[in-house]
Amino acid sequence: MGHWTWAESVLADGLPMRLYLAEHDGKLWSAGFSDRVHPRTEDEFAWQLGKDIRWERADGSDALREAVVQVNEYFAGKRLTFNLPLALRGTPFQVRVWKELTRIPFGGKLSYGDIAEAVGKPAAFRAVGNANGRNNLPLFVPCHRVLAAGGKLGGYTGGLGLKSRLLAHEAAVLGFGLAHKSGRAALA
Repeated sequence: MGHWTWAESVLADGLPMRLYLAEHDGKLWSAGFSDRVHPRTEDEFAWQLGKDIRWERADGSDALREAVVQVNEYFAGKRLTFNLPLALRGTPFQVRVWKELTRIPFGGKLSYGDIAEAVGKPAAFRAVGNANGRNNLPLFVPCHRVLAAGGKLGGYTGGLGLKSRLLAHEAAVLGFGLAHKSGRAALA
């Protein structure tokens, strides 16, 4: 059986944000954002989890309790990294991309090309974009930190407004303006 719940707070912009969370076998299985511009209902989140596993709304699992604590700390600007077991479900290439995304530091930004290079497939920047689009664990696998060439936002499953909000939140927590661009080297 799988369980799901949500964490709700505000980002640095003062606007509310909800993150739905699901766990199965003690690992985070899925996450999904909801805000005023991109509302998502409980039913929509539960539906996208699928029917292969029986899902139940419950706050009681250890994995979900810890995830809610860490997400709330992130929203409050008190957490820069997550330390949670993740169920990375995808092709071997997607999993390599997602693992690489977890290495982008809080407030950092890399391009799709940078990630393609890091996974040893420098010409696969479009495939990196596709992997980002299939990321079931946004925020924990921070695909919002991946930009298009030239620093443009590119795409985001939750919408560009949400991607921009997450980047602005991280910049505000670090005390940077929105123009700040940093990768691994700048924050290492």
